[in-house]
Amino acid sequence: MNRSLAPASVAAYGTARNSFRASLPRHVLRELPSYEPEVIAAMRRAEERLREMDVRSEPVDLKRITMQDVRDFLIAYCACFMAVMAFIA
Repeated sequence: MNRSLAPASVAAYGTARNSFRASLPRHVLRELPSYEPEVIAAMRRAEERLREMDVRSEPVDLKRITMQDVRDFLIAYCACFMAVMAFIA
């Protein structure tokens, strides 16, 4: 393989710098196949439909947040924090 033709930042497929990747078969390290034109067109159509749809909810009005909302948030936050601390300990 002529390494002078490949840019330095691109690794040649099948080469490895560690022993685990070097032990893998060559077909595992090959490039992934590219999408067919029909699949690319379908993905673009789906993205366009998603942009056209109104999927976002109404913005939150900060004046409507009550003290009960704040309490519920803090209880849930503290419960999650305590669960993570118990898991780490």
